[in-house]
Amino acid sequence: MIYNKVKEMRNELICAGGKTYYYAGLYKIGLYKIDEINVCLIDAGIDEEIAIKLDRLIEEKGWKVSLIINTHYHADHCGGNYYFQQKYKCKIYASKMNAALISNYDICPAIVWGATPLTVLLDHYYYANSTDAEDIAGKELPDGLSLLELPGHAISMLGVRTDDDVIFLGDALVGVDTLKKEKLTYIYDIGDYLTSLDKVEKLSAKLFIPYHSEPVRDIRELVRINRDNVMTNLKRIKAICKTPRHFDDIVREFFNDIDMELTLYKYNVKGGIIKTYLTYLHNTGQMETECFDNYLMWQTIKR
Repeated sequence: MIYNKVKEMRNELICAGGKTYYYAGLYKIGLYKIDEINVCLIDAGIDEEIAIKLDRLIEEKGWKVSLIINTHYHADHCGGNYYFQQKYKCKIYASKMNAALISNYDICPAIVWGATPLTVLLDHYYYANSTDAEDIAGKELPDGLSLLELPGHAISMLGVRTDDDVIFLGDALVGVDTLKKEKLTYIYDIGDYLTSLDKVEKLSAKLFIPYHSEPVRDIRELVRINRDNVMTNLKRIKAICKTPRHFDDIVREFFNDIDMELTLYKYNVKGGIIKTYLTYLHNTGQMETECFDNYLMWQTIKR
């Protein structure tokens, strides 16, 4: 592999250079020193438990949180918002759409299901307390921070670059270990996701920090692995749909191909990701639909 992993540690703040730190736990939460006292968090963890662990480290250094930048609205990134905003009265910024969702979180689980959510979805991965978030557009960011537009995994997702030449990537890509276990990682828009991967591949920085993976000094190999996974999933779905298939047939065959057992939770979450792939294939003219006996059938267009 051409990228160099940085050894992961747990429940520590690691200095990535100058004023830039990251929380070396399960979630790589970014921290940037605005001045001697105030810090900006880049995402906030999944829940209060993680937030408290991080806050203890912040307090030990005599700092306080004055700003959170959420890369996107998913609960594992903004679940800690409530704790920090209640304690520090800090501002929370996100892109316009994400700020609206973070501020009105009851909407978010319905996005996965497409209606009032099943209670099985209301765990801490898909539900967080609403917090007051503002549209980051037009806001004056702390000196030393700049934004990258990286949509695809989520609507209008952002990355953050610091003047220490460190880039926090949010969920623009996931780690190798995750992809070994999870072939269907969450993507909202396949086209945007692939475009963002192309963008990230061309970036240079001293250190890249994905939220769910080890920091790396060279991002290109990890981009390739993520892109290959997407392309493999597209090929798998196209192969399943060589003959007309109902959506549940596609889910069943896909799950069988990757040796995954169907549950109600997985039908909601992973089935939704399969819809993302079907949408991309249909929108790019690679898939067509036909109604037969009141079933909507999907079929790969033969070239």
